[in-house]
Amino acid sequence: MTEKGDLGELQTWLSQAPPGTLVPADSLAQAIEASVPNIQGRRVVQQPMSWRERLWLVAPDTRLGVAELLEALGRTKSWLYRHTGPNSPGTRIPHRKLEGELVFVAGEICSWVRDNELVRVPGQTANHMVVRKREAK
Repeated sequence: MTEKGDLGELQTWLSQAPPGTLVPADSLAQAIEASVPNIQGRRVVQQPMSWRERLWLVAPDTRLGVAELLEALGRTKSWLYRHTGPNSPGTRIPHRKLEGELVFVAGEICSWVRDNELVRVPGQTANHMVVRKREAK
């Protein structure tokens, strides 16, 4: 390995090392530092997780307000109020009221989404198009 090799060389060398090979941590750190210039000057900025992701990860008894639920479901305020009101076009979104404000429980919302979403292709995450052969006349 060259002193100023790239990170790919280091990864290749490590993946080809015999099982049980011991590499001193300081040597590895120096090799990585030489492979990636200014690594210590770089900062990894982790983006905060949105409610669209967090809804499925938080404890089921986590309470959400209107703003958090709108972000999680990607819907408008009017849609939310329409689906929590008595004249809802479908199954009402489970909710509570605390001093006149709507409050939602994450576990109940996740269950409501699962029960009310329309699965077009079970087990598939992408849309698939089926092409059928035309019969000869």
